[in-house]
Order: sequence, then structure tokens, then C-alpha cells
Amino acid sequence: MIGTNIYISQETQESLIKAAALKEISVQELATSILKQSIQEKFGQISYSSENQGKFAINPLVKMQPYAYLADPNEPVISPDDWE
Repeated sequence: MIGTNIYISQETQESLIKAAALKEISVQELATSILKQSIQEKFGQISYSSENQGKFAINPLVKMQPYAYLADPNEPVISPDDWE
């Protein structure tokens, strides 16, 4: 879970408290559901899983091998001719 501080006006705070009371849920739960819906509307591609099941996107580099640099570590990077 990530804790964040978000500034909202006093009027919005009161509306959030009243709405949470009407739905009989905590203000935190209501704010979380509103944020999830807003983010999904804005970015559409994001899907949420339950907090207990952390799922991450598949790493596109999983099947790739690291680049092998086959030079001699004692070999200078710049040739002596290029120094001049």
C-alpha cells in the first residue's frame, strides 16, 4: 500500500465524509474507489487486482540474453593513434 497526501478543499472533504456515511463505508475506502475509477477512466489500460494478489506486467526482456562484450579488459578503449 502507498500512502499519499492529497489536498482537497474543505467543501470536498465534507462531501466525501457525507457520501461515505451514506454508503456506510470508511472515507478511505470511498476515496480509494473514486481514485481507482478516475484512473481507469483516464488511462483505460490499467487493471486492478485485489490488494492481496500483487500482479505485475510481464517483463518484455525475460527471454533476452545480456549483451556480451568480448573485448580484452586490458585493451584501451581509445587507440593510441586517436589520442593525438
